[in-house]
Amino acid sequence: MTGPSGRPAALRRAAAMPDPVLLVHGPGADDAFVDDAYRTYGIEEALWEALHAAGFARIVFYSPRRKIYFRDAESRRRTVPAAPAPRRRVPPGFTGPLGDRMVIAPPRPPGPTGGMRDEHAVMTLDHLMRQDDHRTAVVVLHAEEVLGHTVAGRALASVFAEWTAYRGSARNKCVLVFRRPSLEEVRAFVWDLRAFPTLEEQARRLAGRGDRPGRLGAPDEAELARLLHVRRLSKPPLTVPDWAALPAILRAMAAAGALARDWEDRLRDLAENAVPLTPEVLRERGWVPSVTDPGEDVWQRLDRLAGLGPVKEYLRGKRHLVEARERLGSTGQPLTHHLVFLGNPGTGKTTVARLVGEMYRELGVLHQGHLVEAKAADLVGQHVGETRQKTAVLVESALDGVLFVDEAYALAESAGGFAEEAIDTLLTMMENERHRLVVIVAGYPDRMRGFLDANPGLRRRFPEGNVVTFPDHDVPTLTEILLTRLRDHGLTWSGETEAALRRVVAGLHRTRGADFGNAAAMLTLADELLERLAVRSRGRADRPLETGDLPERLAPFLAPALPADASDLTGLLGGLHDMIGLAPVKESVRALVAQLRLRQRRGRGRVVAPHLLFLGPPGTGKTTVAREIGRIFRELGLLPSGHVVDAARDELVGRYVGHTAPMTRAKIDEAMGGVLFLDEAYRLAGERDDFGREALDTLNQEMENRLGRLTVIAAGYPDEMRRFLAANPGLRSRFTTHLEFPAYSTGELLAILDRTAAEQGYRLSPEARTRAGAWLEAERRAHPRDFGNARAVRRLFGPMVTAMALRVDGDPDADLDLFLPEDVPHAT
Repeated sequence: MTGPSGRPAALRRAAAMPDPVLLVHGPGADDAFVDDAYRTYGIEEALWEALHAAGFARIVFYSPRRKIYFRDAESRRRTVPAAPAPRRRVPPGFTGPLGDRMVIAPPRPPGPTGGMRDEHAVMTLDHLMRQDDHRTAVVVLHAEEVLGHTVAGRALASVFAEWTAYRGSARNKCVLVFRRPSLEEVRAFVWDLRAFPTLEEQARRLAGRGDRPGRLGAPDEAELARLLHVRRLSKPPLTVPDWAALPAILRAMAAAGALARDWEDRLRDLAENAVPLTPEVLRERGWVPSVTDPGEDVWQRLDRLAGLGPVKEYLRGKRHLVEARERLGSTGQPLTHHLVFLGNPGTGKTTVARLVGEMYRELGVLHQGHLVEAKAADLVGQHVGETRQKTAVLVESALDGVLFVDEAYALAESAGGFAEEAIDTLLTMMENERHRLVVIVAGYPDRMRGFLDANPGLRRRFPEGNVVTFPDHDVPTLTEILLTRLRDHGLTWSGETEAALRRVVAGLHRTRGADFGNAAAMLTLADELLERLAVRSRGRADRPLETGDLPERLAPFLAPALPADASDLTGLLGGLHDMIGLAPVKESVRALVAQLRLRQRRGRGRVVAPHLLFLGPPGTGKTTVAREIGRIFRELGLLPSGHVVDAARDELVGRYVGHTAPMTRAKIDEAMGGVLFLDEAYRLAGERDDFGREALDTLNQEMENRLGRLTVIAAGYPDEMRRFLAANPGLRSRFTTHLEFPAYSTGELLAILDRTAAEQGYRLSPEARTRAGAWLEAERRAHPRDFGNARAVRRLFGPMVTAMALRVDGDPDADLDLFLPEDVPHAT
């Protein structure tokens, strides 16, 4: 018989360790095992063989139902020695072969004592653990049931501390078999019992070790291959029609993480129903997450992924590095295999993470290569102690494979100590399990850089050379993803419809925001088109897809080029034209829109929404015009939403080092697809601190990175805004379009007052209007620097309403809609 491999070998190593207590746990703790001799057996026999090979001469089993029992005669004999055969003298005058003596059968030693009381059983085990005459192992099966039992558990609690502390025999060992999947869950279970502090401490200590003694996972490829051949040679036999596909099948079976008992039942079911074992069968029955097609390895699957050129090149380099070190027999510093994936949603990070597991498995870096997906919230608990347990459980479930933590930056951005505890626990376990675990953290590029800076240990575990950037898919790749999905739905379409689809994809890509789903967005759009076609055609599957099936929200990307004549531009700028005054602003916007439309009509090069600088005193309509700009750019198809997000200095600038850049980016994220409006933007450059400048630096960089997906409008006094542009050399090149907002004349302010009053059903008498003009002129003279323009009108209108209310109170004949001169405050 050859030596054991896989899980039987792991049990032998654990049994040979000097610890007085061995905690067997994991998904395989109640599984079947297939050794190198193609024997299939259970946990009892596996433990007996491991302990016997480790030199234990007496192996005693205990379970709640059978109490104390044995699997071999020697252990029984050394526990309950056979009594010598009693001799009795025969009656006088009787003779036989032994003369006057005869032999009677000795009483049989006790076997499994189902009637033994728990206290007696524990006393017997304690007695055996204290003896030195035979090296003894006590195996407690169903440990959760035993320890939690009111009688057996209480009895064990009184002796267990001595076993753990070597106050029994240092040569003996107690083995407890738990069904818990991780040592951390074993520790939590024991802690909840409040009766086994030394055992809880032992579990905690073992959980901190990198070798994880006693953990039994799912079977590996070799063990599954043995199981498969056992079934193939049994009756009825399992049929494997394509032996070339077998390695890929076994890899997928191992990656599924199912137990050997489950696979034994599944393979028997196939054999009994004469179903051959093929990749297609495993996929159809949902037994494996994915099976490589026959003859196609992980690298061919990687090549088939759309786009991702830089990612593919990086992983090929990783492969060559691992293979080169293997060929050279390198014994230097071990490679760090943990990775950082930077990219927006839908760029293939999860798919590639799954392939990385398979890649590392083929290269021998990982034993199983399965993928465990998690979010930051899956690692963080709600109370003390829960975070460490949740993190440890996730890590243990990913051992021999890949732990993929998406949106990992949430751990660094969360307030409170629990998230920090999750990072610390993860770092510790990454170090302890560095030979059995690969961790991949993923998320938005800018936020992930903040995550890596949150703890010095993260940069050591994730060196810069292990950071992989996933670029957004380009237009051709996105288009192909969309069309492929539509073909998979069985749809057809004309050349005109395909041209419209291509324009839509280009428009979505051009105006994509921070939450743009890339491939996922294309799949969602294809499914939506199928649904809309089904509704239009009343379920007819043979109708071709038409442009009219596109959702209305995509219409701006299909709008025909507008002629540059005045009437069309007037319609587009209608809301702006309705504003009072602002003639220079209207002309500037008109010229800007005409230029953008001309470039769209020519179709040469990319047309993007520009960043704008609004120069002028307060109250001159800058915020209102910003909203009109957002609407216009949306109707031109340059921005998907055109919404406006207002941002003041205190919403961009943090209070401590490292706080400002995330705050600024968060506000930019909020404005993606629309307009970020920064009123009094010069305040970012006017304060004597580094934080305002940091916000400007971040803004400058993001304006370039997100060009075409965001319009930034910075507004303020002309002189101060020149200082704003000088604060960062890049800002002047970003804000290429400047709009001058002149102060309103008194006549324009009175027109604004008339409109404000009319909107609420009021009107001004001529005398009231004259008196209001005098008040506005006096305010302008008194505050030449910070006169509020339209804001001054709003400041005047409120007291006028109050004065009218006091004047007409109690007068049944008063005109309740007419302002009189006495309602207008006196000019000062």
